[in-house]
Amino acid sequence: MANEVRYLIALVVLVGTIILGRLYQEQYAVRRKPLQKLLLVSLDGVRHDYFDRAPNLPAFKYLRQNGVQAKYMKGAFPTLTLPSHFTIATGLYPESHGVVHNLHYNVSSGVVPTWTYFDTYHENKWWDNGAEPIWITAVKQNLRSGGYLFPGSYLKTGKLQANLYNGKYVEDNISLHNETIWHRRIDEVMNWFTKENLDMIAFYFDEPDLHGHKNGAESPIIRDVSLPLLSRTIMYLLKRVKETGLENDLNIIITSDHGHHSIDLSVTEENAISLEKHVDFNQIEYFFEYGPMGMMEPKPGYVQQVYEKLRDAHPQMKVYLKEDLPERWHYKRNSRIPSIVILANPGYELYRKYPGYHYQRSNHGYDNDHPSMRTIYYSIGPAFKKNHVIEGFESVDIYPLMCHLLGLKPAPNNGSLDILMDTLL
Repeated sequence: MANEVRYLIALVVLVGTIILGRLYQEQYAVRRKPLQKLLLVSLDGVRHDYFDRAPNLPAFKYLRQNGVQAKYMKGAFPTLTLPSHFTIATGLYPESHGVVHNLHYNVSSGVVPTWTYFDTYHENKWWDNGAEPIWITAVKQNLRSGGYLFPGSYLKTGKLQANLYNGKYVEDNISLHNETIWHRRIDEVMNWFTKENLDMIAFYFDEPDLHGHKNGAESPIIRDVSLPLLSRTIMYLLKRVKETGLENDLNIIITSDHGHHSIDLSVTEENAISLEKHVDFNQIEYFFEYGPMGMMEPKPGYVQQVYEKLRDAHPQMKVYLKEDLPERWHYKRNSRIPSIVILANPGYELYRKYPGYHYQRSNHGYDNDHPSMRTIYYSIGPAFKKNHVIEGFESVDIYPLMCHLLGLKPAPNNGSLDILMDTLL
């Protein structure tokens, strides 16, 4: 009897030890911290040469002297906001992560539920294709992550989501000229780091893309309004980093999704890329244009015929069958991409029928090899070298770098850590 009691006591102790050990492991895992925290900042639509116009902006001068600057970064194709941002976040090309356009649409019918970018911004099923963005990689490996307006960061991947997120970005609250709103966003992000104990945050600002579309990439407004606004914003961010005691504990990557190219405003009805002049739309299942890019699915049996009609229809556009899309775009191995893709040359836009006026004065979506589509990259913090300039690289390489900084095992991706290792101390 005594032996049985001793055996029972020993068994209870063993089970209790196992349970307590697992609880400790779970608690420890939740509290596991990387060596340093990470803030990923995207400034929408910063062309790589914008700062040549105003080289003495205090914030970017400080970043150059105290961190790493790339001569340029080559974003993903198409050079549209949502695909480009998700490539930064996942290290995958759009054909792999599935966010192939700024508009979500029914693949079989081409029906676009609404014609606004903002609805796609919040359409979870457009984003959740099995790709793993950095905020999910962090959560999976027991770090705490956040997403603040950064495209996709406020949505779910499977059943997982960032620990904290803010995706309340609609057309009515675009913060053009409103520095007060931007400062509040920065304050909230700093609180997420200090009070909510987050390890990484993806953060987004919508300038200078808005000014570029409205005024043109070459407009003095970019130099005199947008760039100083960005500089003051980054200076405020750096100030808040110091005030919150994160200066020696936070690495910051500041980048963008794409550049901008001014539209040729001399284009008229006579020389516009107006596709109804060249193809019978009764043969088309669906077509939608989005600035310089067109997505077209002919009706069954008409693909080759439509392609032949369009191939040499206008000197300022290129027409591709899906299987002939350039390999360097990494854009043809996805079921969401239709049979024909049309791309205008820089400075031009596509129309089913030219409306008689230009929607915008500058745009993006062009070939990502074109210099005007290149964008910026800066990094600063305890992990990075100072006053270090590197050559251009591709945006897919940021994801493996972020994983390295956070001590995470990266999900499968198209990037290479080797590209940016030399920027680290």
